[in-house]
Amino acid sequence: MLAMFAFISCNGVDDENTVNGFEYVDLGLPSGTKWATRNIGAKAAESAGSYFAWGEISESNYTEAECETCNLSVSDLTKHEIIKNSKLTADYDAATYNMGIGWQIPTKRQYEELMTNCTWIWQEKPSGYKVVAKNGNSIFLPTTGYMSEGRNLNYANQGFYWTSEIESDSHQNAIGFGFSSNEYNTKSYYRDGGRCIRAITTK
Repeated sequence: MLAMFAFISCNGVDDENTVNGFEYVDLGLPSGTKWATRNIGAKAAESAGSYFAWGEISESNYTEAECETCNLSVSDLTKHEIIKNSKLTADYDAATYNMGIGWQIPTKRQYEELMTNCTWIWQEKPSGYKVVAKNGNSIFLPTTGYMSEGRNLNYANQGFYWTSEIESDSHQNAIGFGFSSNEYNTKSYYRDGGRCIRAITTK
């Protein structure tokens, strides 16, 4: 049964670099998008934090049976107000639910903007990418692996993140962002897999 959820209602810029108590970095991107300093559920930038199936707002066992959005078409997802214009609505956006109004899961285009306008530097310890903007500011995206049926896979050398966008021609996939030491790009992933989220704000 598809359920709707009440998310955190706080909505405010607390000081120069935070929204609802969560810190962001201004990378000087053309769109004005600002990126959170750490993943949802992480206590530090180097930590993976929480894992979510696509369209879920809390952690689970990451199975197809538990995934609300699995095997639903774009029209079904739209009908149930899970997506609008191919993107997750606020009730199904883990960033909005866990961090409050003003935070969202990034879109594919926002990840592409990050790739195009920043220098990506691979680090071994801790493993992941330091993403350096032209204004000198930076964020760190750690390797995460991904969760499947309660197990974490590929933790040591790969990162797996969600965008808010559906894969338009698939009943099973959504668009994510992934990387290893020698490549990074947007990708298509099964929706039931547990992947991390680095939130964005346009406040």
